[in-house]
Amino acid sequence: MARGGSYSAFVPQRFASTSTMASKNGPSRRQALRPRYQRVADDLTKRIGNGRYPVGGHLPTEMELCEQYAISRHTVREALRQLRDAGLISRRRRIGTEVVARTPRPSYRQPTNTIGDLLQYAGETQLSLLEAKEIVCDAALAELLACRQGTRWLRVDTLRALPGDSRPVCMTTAYIDLRFPDLAKHVEDLSGTISAMLEREYGVRIARIEQSIQAVRLGKRQAKLLRALDGGPALRAVRRYYDHNGRLIEVSNTIHPGERFTYVTSLVRP
Repeated sequence: MARGGSYSAFVPQRFASTSTMASKNGPSRRQALRPRYQRVADDLTKRIGNGRYPVGGHLPTEMELCEQYAISRHTVREALRQLRDAGLISRRRRIGTEVVARTPRPSYRQPTNTIGDLLQYAGETQLSLLEAKEIVCDAALAELLACRQGTRWLRVDTLRALPGDSRPVCMTTAYIDLRFPDLAKHVEDLSGTISAMLEREYGVRIARIEQSIQAVRLGKRQAKLLRALDGGPALRAVRRYYDHNGRLIEVSNTIHPGERFTYVTSLVRP
């Protein structure tokens, strides 16, 4: 008997083959489309939440979980990584996997109804500057920035996280028009958004923002920086910031791990 009791009746019901589960409609079909490690993580999260595995107690060992869920050790480790990143467990060598919280840390929800909404999350998150450097646009970047090839911009790479949560909620690569003097100095002291800094330091008014959102998969570098799964689901938001003269002054490319960020839009009929 493994810690937490026997799963003999559980495994065939919850982790039947995808072909069998996908033949059904509704939640079973949607569940079957999720990666197996995610289904294991979801079930362990549920069992932690209902007290089956109490805070201060331990989860079964990796080998016990392999047997109980009929999965590989690699799948078990990915499932446990999900729980660790959600703040539910702590893993220590020779001690085991301890439950440290009953509910996952919340993901960030950002309304996107006004320009103010797009700028507000800077006050609710903490920024880490990774790098700021001048770049020369090649053909592909010139197309993104709607400028001539060879034009110089300032590239700024940052991470943002919620207070008290070491997992970044997003990583952003921003490109800023270098016509602004002493731009690099102001970026070094950045704490809010770049657009707010431009308005404050240079008297520029952001009059229009164009935003596009796309579902993507995380690359290796992105996953490492975001402490997320390589190839995992993510949201990519590209924003173009224009001043009152219609001039493009900033372009940002932001990547959000799928489980940590939600865009919320409210549509009202006039």
